[in-house]
Amino acid sequence: MTFDQAPAGPAMAHRPPGRDDEVAGHQPTDHGSQSKAGTVHDLGNFIQLASSAVAILSRSPDLRGGNLASLVASAKMSLDRAGALVRQALGHAWQRSEASPTASLADCVAEVQAVICGVGPSDLSFDVRLEPDLPRLSCDPLGLQCALLNLVFNARDAMAGHGVIRLRGRRDAREAVPLLELEVIDTGIGMTPETVARAFDPFFTTKCDGLGGIGLPMVERFAREWGGEIVIESEPGFGTTVTLRLPVAAAPVPCPPTSIPME
Repeated sequence: MTFDQAPAGPAMAHRPPGRDDEVAGHQPTDHGSQSKAGTVHDLGNFIQLASSAVAILSRSPDLRGGNLASLVASAKMSLDRAGALVRQALGHAWQRSEASPTASLADCVAEVQAVICGVGPSDLSFDVRLEPDLPRLSCDPLGLQCALLNLVFNARDAMAGHGVIRLRGRRDAREAVPLLELEVIDTGIGMTPETVARAFDPFFTTKCDGLGGIGLPMVERFAREWGGEIVIESEPGFGTTVTLRLPVAAAPVPCPPTSIPME
């Protein structure tokens, strides 16, 4: 694990693709325990969203029209994703095959934004700017949703549940392998260089209740498994920018036309 930190200004943590966890100064990670904890953590996120929707419905029995539909849709999507995680954990979900999965960044952002806005606090909003016609990503769609949800929840918590979360999506032409990058930007409390340097350590948290330390390591693991990377830039009092970079899916090879013999 290496961390690129400038002598002054925002602290930065950079986890490049394909790096091993056993690096000097860091203990080997129990991947089985981390994976189980990550699944439970992601389940908790989806259940939290569904529970929030149900709680709003129980307090507002006279809800009608679009508000009611939005809450029900948020709860249903969250429970569907939670069920998919359970099936995946039990080994009945997608397995790697010749037809590798792909995901739409735009669709993922839209779904996460809709579910958060449906059940989240009214003073939390999104500023979303994605380049048009972005290619599909080479990754698991559910994993991408879980990763983005974790990053959005972190941004929300850093801003105490109110403010604007900025999402930026674009092509990254700097690498030999085509990548898309997604930035999640908050204007919250920010992190010290010491905290940024440990941000990817499993079970490391600065929360007073000791609950946390799962989300960012799981996002980092997701990015690494799919050949991507994650970068954190933060400065106390000025907020945090998390950049997730993932490879673009290979374009499908068109089938050659079948020749029909002329009679």
